[in-house]
Amino acid sequence: MRVGSFVLAARFPGQGDGEALHRAVRSAEVAEEAGLDSVWLAEHHFVPYGTCPSAVTLAALLLGRTRRLRVGTAVSVLPTAHPVALGEQAALLHITSGGRFSLGVGRGGPWVDLEVFGSGLGAYEEGFPESLDLLLRWLREPAVGASGERFGFREVPVVPRPSECLTETDGPEVVVACTSPRSVRLAAERGLPMLLGMHVGDEEKAEMVAL
Repeated sequence: MRVGSFVLAARFPGQGDGEALHRAVRSAEVAEEAGLDSVWLAEHHFVPYGTCPSAVTLAALLLGRTRRLRVGTAVSVLPTAHPVALGEQAALLHITSGGRFSLGVGRGGPWVDLEVFGSGLGAYEEGFPESLDLLLRWLREPAVGASGERFGFREVPVVPRPSECLTETDGPEVVVACTSPRSVRLAAERGLPMLLGMHVGDEEKAEMVAL
């Protein structure tokens, strides 16, 4: 059994953003000192509930601060990111950390994020499967092109290739945050590990696990 820690980077009353972020970094360092296997980093925008707007950026810092700990995102919000750009970052962290990076992705919430980043509600409601499949292709294939509803581009080489990691042959672990039976099916059909969402009730979790 592996034991990990969830790092929210929340700002409590009377605290500043800097204090919240430094506390998040220190909690990851302590997790490694205590012998935990992993830390998982939350990503939020425009709310003090979580002051980390880029889980992959914080993951890069923590991978450099630690030597053994696996660091994952919980989650990188896929509807507000380009899957190729996110795949490039994941490959970079996978290779430079010696395979210690896990990429957790999810839909996030249909909040102001979709307006600010220009992705629109369609990216949240219907576009997640296309984004996820493009991301997985980027992490598994030597060259990728796209001709989908949201993404279309000529075939380009994948650089850096995740398989070039000197300590592992596979790409980074990809985990899907599941908050509905639909998302569970999506992950299961692709053979991906799942994170059951924190905001899902016990009965809903039981239903999803039973699928």
